[in-house]
Amino acid sequence: MSGADKLVRLQTVRRSVFWWTVSRFLVLVFSKVWFRVRCEGADKLPKEGGVLLVANHSSYLDPGMVGITATRWVGFLAQAGLASLAPCRWWLSQVGVTLIDRDAPSKQAMRLISECLKAGEVVGLFPEGTRSKDGSVGVFKGGVEFLVRRTKTTVVPIGIDGSHRAYPRGAWFPRPRKIVVRYGEPWTAEQVLAEGGVEALRQKVAELAGLPLAEQAPEASQDAAGQAAVVPVAATMAAVAKAESPENRENVPADAGHPANSPVQQCPPEGSVGHPSKGSATDSVDPSSSTSAPAGGEA
Repeated sequence: MSGADKLVRLQTVRRSVFWWTVSRFLVLVFSKVWFRVRCEGADKLPKEGGVLLVANHSSYLDPGMVGITATRWVGFLAQAGLASLAPCRWWLSQVGVTLIDRDAPSKQAMRLISECLKAGEVVGLFPEGTRSKDGSVGVFKGGVEFLVRRTKTTVVPIGIDGSHRAYPRGAWFPRPRKIVVRYGEPWTAEQVLAEGGVEALRQKVAELAGLPLAEQAPEASQDAAGQAAVVPVAATMAAVAKAESPENRENVPADAGHPANSPVQQCPPEGSVGHPSKGSATDSVDPSSSTSAPAGGEA
């Protein structure tokens, strides 16, 4: 394989099978007791091949709920601010979490997620870009369409019901509320990319979660500052394409992507849950848009 054909890996992080297994077990036990967590339809997650898990996002609990219910290792991305404390930073490094500077553009984050999906791994994405304030499912940012168009990967919708009641914004400690995680039937890339496909996917996620759709504010109500803060999906796609052109392949841009503020595990090689291999690529999140560009979710 020539150098031009090799995947660009921005960085590698250490991952401990022991600490990941222990952490998953402890989170699972706590969730079973405190949240009475229940999972429905996890068998719908394809056993092999790249898969993009698309879920609603209203709590810091969401990444963990997806991680303990999925039948495969799931890669997430998190903002570097989550590792401000040394103990937290150490733990995140042991479980293979990828940290991203949320103030930087998301070209590298989008590239990383694309590589993971093309390599046949599972990536979790919260395309609303931030936690919902009332539990309703907000408008999906451009990251879903961008990644699916780029990788032609399978998409599995997930609805998380109850996390916004168990640990809403502003809460200091999780409340003992029931949480149900529901997996939907896989969607093909053609279904997602069809006209109205992304909105239909959002409606499916809301249906699985048993939550209402958030009303989209009219564009006229957006002020100029708010509009300037959003990076168009097309611009990001062009930037990534340019960065990955043969002449620029070796010069990886220094600016990274805007992360989804949720703890995440680095994309690992395929295998059974609890037995990931060591070493992984590092680099959203907010690839969807919690980042400054188009991928998804602030935890």
